Amino acid sequence: RYVPWSRLNEVSAEDYETEKERLFHRLNREATKEITSSSDNDFVPPELEQRENSKTNNSTPNHNIHNNTQKKKNAFGFDSSVEYAFTDLLRSAAFGGSIGSITGATFGFMDGMRNVTSDTSTLKHASNAAKGRFLLQGTTRTGATFGAFFGGFHICKYGIRVIADPGDVVEIGAASVLGLGTMMTKPVLRSNLPYAVMLISMDCFSLYMNKYSS
Repeated sequence: RYVPWSRLNEVSAEDYETEKERLFHRLNREATKEITSSSDNDFVPPELEQRENSKTNNSTPNHNIHNNTQKKKNAFGFDSSVEYAFTDLLRSAAFGGSIGSITGATFGFMDGMRNVTSDTSTLKHASNAAKGRFLLQGTTRTGATFGAFFGGFHICKYGIRVIADPGDVVEIGAASVLGLGTMMTKPVLRSNLPYAVMLISMDCFSLYMNKYSS
């Protein structure tokens, strides 16, 4: 232990060790007094602390109520945090149309190949050119059908989100009812309903993995 330079004059050279120990005791007492005085100044009575906490808790609901009253409703009378943007609508339509077209073309090609290779098919004895045209027509038709279906599905989802923003489950459910209901009204398209349900299920799974898996 060393004597601080500022207190060196308090130690005499005649009895250096004794004076040094006395100085160390004084320094310890002064440090203890400083710590005690600082803790007393920071002390908050329990009654005052409870009163401050109650004021904070009572002011929080009023603040939330004020914020809720400041929310503006959209033109449809719903509270929605999503604002309409044409670019977002176009992006949703393009995404749904591209995914639906690719998936629909795959389904159409698979159905066409099954019909061509079937033993009971009228195309069994047809020429290769006729079979190719049949596959091309089926693939193109099914791709366009599912492109329009899935593009409309995503447009419906975006529209519901802008109007009310009820959540992913309600958006997917309402858009599915609209899309599948439209497909059921056309007898020619009813055979594509299982593929449409499969496409919506794939979209739900993709949404779950991207948004909720983490």
